[in-house]
Amino acid sequence: MTATLQQSVAANEAWMRGLLHVVEPDLAAKHAAMAKSPFAFLRATCFRFAETLPALVPELLRATAVPSVGDAHLENFGTWRDNEGRLIWGVNDLDEAALLPWPVDLLRLAASALLTETPPRARDVAEALLQGHAVRLAAPRPFVLDAENALLREAANPTPKERVRFWEKLHALEPAEPPRDMAAELRKSLPESSRTITFAPRVAGLGSLGRPRFVAMAEWRGGPVAREAKARLPSAYIYARMAGAAALDPVALAASPARAPDPWFRATPGLVLRRLAPDSRKIEAGGAVRLTDLLLAMGGELANIHAQGDGAALLEQKQVLPDGWLHDGARRLADAVRADHAAWR
Repeated sequence: MTATLQQSVAANEAWMRGLLHVVEPDLAAKHAAMAKSPFAFLRATCFRFAETLPALVPELLRATAVPSVGDAHLENFGTWRDNEGRLIWGVNDLDEAALLPWPVDLLRLAASALLTETPPRARDVAEALLQGHAVRLAAPRPFVLDAENALLREAANPTPKERVRFWEKLHALEPAEPPRDMAAELRKSLPESSRTITFAPRVAGLGSLGRPRFVAMAEWRGGPVAREAKARLPSAYIYARMAGAAALDPVALAASPARAPDPWFRATPGLVLRRLAPDSRKIEAGGAVRLTDLLLAMGGELANIHAQGDGAALLEQKQVLPDGWLHDGARRLADAVRADHAAWR
């Protein structure tokens, strides 16, 4: 392992320990996951991506800063129910959201596609993302699966067996009491008159491993309900002090006009809370959805978020960027992640 990478990881974890009580076994699990594949390494180390980005694509970071996901990758998109009960698809994790140059999200998402086990051509990835981004940037609108987006809808609906397994998996968690402030917020997030409330720690994700994460499960009006809370930290781009990066409110970002927000998504200064349910799930490539179709939609969802800035200015800037900027930049970033992963192993 290079000294630079070792120091980078150690510094980030020391920073995290200074802000919250780290779950050390989960952090050890994160270290093991980082060694499994370059894609897993990317997911687990957004802070490292933020640190190395300026040296790898400096010419692209002079672009206009817009509200951004920060941690865009192939597994950061999924479904939820909005206030009308409609099934919605989009970005479902805004832990690293920040005001960033608009190419950052597209670059990270494209790099993640190039780090899969059977990566597509970089040009095909870039073409799909840019096409989807341009369409939604010109006319932003949420991905509502009830009437449109049939391919996403087909992949999103869990089978009866998947619904049963979802609740079995949650109820199999070992009960434990969360920190007092987290328990209070979890209770507050459950429906009134919920009964038989139990708490359990949950291990999920990669980038957030090490942060305390608890689930509250209860019975309400004839069936189970669940909420999750995890400790919140500043965006990795704020941590890395990337030039031009600025903090923003993830709840306001989730509820932007071009999105149909998850009404159970909530944030306090120290926590992020959301509803857990069988129909709040990731949609991955394969089966009903080809990767190209998924990338088209993902580019569009990033545009829905970026459109809170000056969409017309972004469209103009895209015209003057050099040909191949996205696939060339994504290749550079993916190569850097592969080198870090090899060093970590």
